[in-house]
This record gives sequence, structure tokens and C-alpha cells, in this order.
Amino acid sequence: MLSDVEEAEAEITARTGHAHGLLKVNVPVTFGLLHLAPLWGAFMAQNPAVTLDITLSDRLVDVVEEGYDVVVRIGRLRSSSLISRQLSTTRMVLCASPRYLDQHGRPSHPDELTSHAILAYSLLSTGEQWTFQGPDGPTSVAITPRMRSNSGDTCREAALQHQGIILQPSFLIGDDLRNGILEELMPDYRSFEMGIHALYPSRQHVTPKVRVLIDYLYEALHDRAW
Repeated sequence: MLSDVEEAEAEITARTGHAHGLLKVNVPVTFGLLHLAPLWGAFMAQNPAVTLDITLSDRLVDVVEEGYDVVVRIGRLRSSSLISRQLSTTRMVLCASPRYLDQHGRPSHPDELTSHAILAYSLLSTGEQWTFQGPDGPTSVAITPRMRSNSGDTCREAALQHQGIILQPSFLIGDDLRNGILEELMPDYRSFEMGIHALYPSRQHVTPKVRVLIDYLYEALHDRAW
């Protein structure tokens, strides 16, 4: 009976209500700082009755148990009871500084990475087996990192200091590539692309505060050229 009452109230709110109340959001650290932090001010101005509670974390969270309304995650989604909407995509890019490459050479095939200094992101889903799609199909190489870090920003900074090669998402190093301070390597061998998703608990009737947030993030991010 209580479930039926809650369902009826949710349906009425979803159809007729305005966005209001507390909205708990969990987002990745780097992406949250670079690309989401600049968006929250305008969202609050457009939705004055919504109170935001934003947590930045790269760990996997239990959306239902921890009480989040929306989480933003980057990667290949696993099957779950959550509803998802893709907000954008990002591509993993192999790159290094021109100075490092002038000193150590520019690899032309993934196998050559074994002779280079690798600055590895330790939370990468493929671990220390980097896979690329090349002219002759998929190829992979086992890397031995000179440095490991659970922070993509840390890997990027070491690369900018000419210490090695990184494999990082375009949303993080896109500006560096455009400015020429990092150089993409082996463009014929492309790494994988990942979706940037908004996830929320599976409910028949989405509350207005969740709906307006997801629509807002989609409009802000879907056509970004990282």
C-alpha cells in the first residue's frame, strides 16, 4: 500500500511539479573540476528551489544505498538496475611532450612503447595492457610504468614536465594537444572511446529535479569538442 501511495505521488510530481528540493550528485574528480564546476552556477540560477549537494569521487558508489539522485560516470557501462543517459563521449589519446619525443624518439607502433617511459593511470579499466585499433586490427602491449598514479592530472603534469608518455582522455588533454604542448602519437593506432553518462535509480516517474539536471547537463556537454 505504501509503495502504491509513493508511486502515485511520484507520478503527480513528475507531471505537474517544479524542480525543488535537495539534489545529491556524485561526479568524477577531474571531470567534475574541469567541466562540471563551471556549470553549477547557471543551473542554480535557473532552478532557485533546488539545493545541490555535490560530491567529487572516482570510486564506484552505490547510488541507491548512498542516496544519490544522479551520478556522472565515464566509461563502458556494466549492466545494472540504473537508468542512463549519455551526455557526451571522450577518447583516450596517447601523447607526450614534443621535448620528450625529440629526446627519446616517436614510436610508430605500440610494441615500441616497451622502450619508453610510461606514466600510467592506475585505475584504467584495461590495467597495464594497453589496446589499440590499428590498420591490421586490434593490437595490445603490456606496459611497465615508470610512474603509476590514480590521478590523471598527476600523469598529465609529469608528461608536461617531459617525463614520459601518457594515455589520457581527450577531455583532460584536448587543450594541450591544440596548444602544441602535448603531441598525439601513432594516430593510426587509436585507443578506445568512452561514454560520459548520467545515471539515476530506476524509477517509473523521474522527479523534476532529476529531469532538469540531466537535460541541462546534456545541453551543456553533448556537442563538446574535447
